[in-house]
Amino acid sequence: MAKPTRLLDEKIRAALQAVVVDANAYGAAGPDLARLTRLAADLAKINIRTWVPEPVAWEWAEHLAAEWSTIRTVAKMAAGRLSTAGLPNAATITLGLSDRILVIQEFLRLLAEVPHVEVIPLSGESAIEGLKDQILLRDPAKPKGDAGVKTGGSDSAWIREVLAQAGTPDALLFLSQDRDIKRAFQVWGLGEPLMRTTSTLRPSLVEDVPASTNDQWLVARYLVGHLPMDLDDTAPDTDQQLVGSNTQGLLDAIDLDWQEHGWTGGRLTKLTALAGVSNVVCEAAEVHEPGKAPDTRTVRATAFFLADAEATVVYSFGDDEPASESTSNHTDLIARTRLVLQVRGSEVVSVRADSDTFVFSPSRYHDYQDAIEEVTDVLTSVPGLELPNDWGGWENDGEQQLTIHGTDQVAELHWEHGDYGGLAVWIGTDAAHVSCEYDDSTWIGGRDGFHVEPPYSLTTETPSVSSAGAWPLSAWMILRLLEQEPNEPTAPTNH
Repeated sequence: MAKPTRLLDEKIRAALQAVVVDANAYGAAGPDLARLTRLAADLAKINIRTWVPEPVAWEWAEHLAAEWSTIRTVAKMAAGRLSTAGLPNAATITLGLSDRILVIQEFLRLLAEVPHVEVIPLSGESAIEGLKDQILLRDPAKPKGDAGVKTGGSDSAWIREVLAQAGTPDALLFLSQDRDIKRAFQVWGLGEPLMRTTSTLRPSLVEDVPASTNDQWLVARYLVGHLPMDLDDTAPDTDQQLVGSNTQGLLDAIDLDWQEHGWTGGRLTKLTALAGVSNVVCEAAEVHEPGKAPDTRTVRATAFFLADAEATVVYSFGDDEPASESTSNHTDLIARTRLVLQVRGSEVVSVRADSDTFVFSPSRYHDYQDAIEEVTDVLTSVPGLELPNDWGGWENDGEQQLTIHGTDQVAELHWEHGDYGGLAVWIGTDAAHVSCEYDDSTWIGGRDGFHVEPPYSLTTETPSVSSAGAWPLSAWMILRLLEQEPNEPTAPTNH
């Protein structure tokens, strides 16, 4: 589990004028105006501006236009097939806008209207210097690919422009995942640029307040009450959006190896259980005139869910072979997302995802001792749980009581060594077991061979199911602890 991002030093924050949004800020999916709108509003509260360089806006617009062209082609083909089949009104499939230029113009118009977002025009001087960089291959421009295509002029131009606008590099923070910005700063002798991603920006700039254990359990109780959730049945404009619009890591998590044969796509289909919450914070209360304070407060939390997914592969092994399509379902996945919850009193009134959703599968390990790190992440994602003082390896033995703040329930940890380590957690008369296991089929080559993949993995057995990895342990613990809560209000109705 990633460590929480530290708040930047007060002097660094005081010097900042603007956050500069790069084209890759929201991943390969392109712009996310809803998240950009919320980000700009949050930054405006702390007197930091939000800048989108004009070439970044153009790059976003072109990406959307290309997607529009692709979708239009597919839609026309589908409409033709439906019409040929005699289905009425099949040819009425439309995409709203009739031309890719209109798509570009409409997006640029919408971007210009986002409150607190400034599109920074590209000056002629910056554009010329960027072209010189690209054509003359001056650093930070560079050739790309075997054909030696010259690239980097666009980034060079807009980086020059925002530096000119700010007057000093210390005034800028870049919302980006692009190493080319670091390269430009190094070439120009500007030191190291201040860069963050969408998941690390806010905790770097805003001093949120750690949430109480009661708030941690409030979040967990609400989420459990809305699970399992069939994502196909959840409308995108509801107040219960638990998954971000952009999903990362899914194809790696389900380990599909079809990319060389054709198009591969995947999507989350279901959230089956809450596996943990971490980094739960409350936004610091704003100062309001008497009687005008809002009746809700904002809580942010990273949530982990057990999840199912579906993958589709369209593949062909040669020009003479017809294309085929294969769809498969996958379980034992974990989805992680950052949520923003609006709370009124002791009731959650809405929740939305405020990050991409990252999907991963249970890990495998070269050394069985490394597996304890996953168990640590899993247990510390249970609200209020405090690990024993001597935690850190499989070598412990006997029984230990787990302290879980915010609940009257008692959990006991029993060490079960087995061949490579294991443990059991007892709550009442029920127990869940986690064991580390060795897969001897990963070794090939006889005496002088090697492991073709890490041989150690974790398995969890609860009273109802056996699953890969350790995250089902925390899912079982959270559900079991909430089931045993005395005198708690009924959880919301399942979707």
